[in-house]
Amino acid sequence: MGGFVCIRSYDPLDLIPLIFPDGKELFFVLATPEYEAPTKKMRAALPAEVGMAHHVWNSSQAGALVAAVLQGDLPGLGRALSSDKIVEPRRAPLIPGMDAVKKAAIEAGAFGCTISGAGPPRWQ
Repeated sequence: MGGFVCIRSYDPLDLIPLIFPDGKELFFVLATPEYEAPTKKMRAALPAEVGMAHHVWNSSQAGALVAAVLQGDLPGLGRALSSDKIVEPRRAPLIPGMDAVKKAAIEAGAFGCTISGAGPPRWQ
């Protein structure tokens, strides 16, 4: 399928292709440093419970990300990608240099930067 795909459900599998507007170019950079990020350690860093305000915020950013893809809104895509209030604030401190990488990515022209999965790869 390729491109952007929204997964509505895993069981049964329900995929929604999101078509990025013609004439717009978008590139992702995946940086994988020489750093071990054990999944067990990264999962343990997550909160046992998520407050309603943070849940609502992250859900709204998921919607904003989909809207940005459909509209070809690159700055909006970057803002939505970079605005996690649940996972990244807990995991980023465990990844050496994450703050510096995020700052450098934005200064170099990236619209956003975030951790992918348990880390350490970063989408920029």
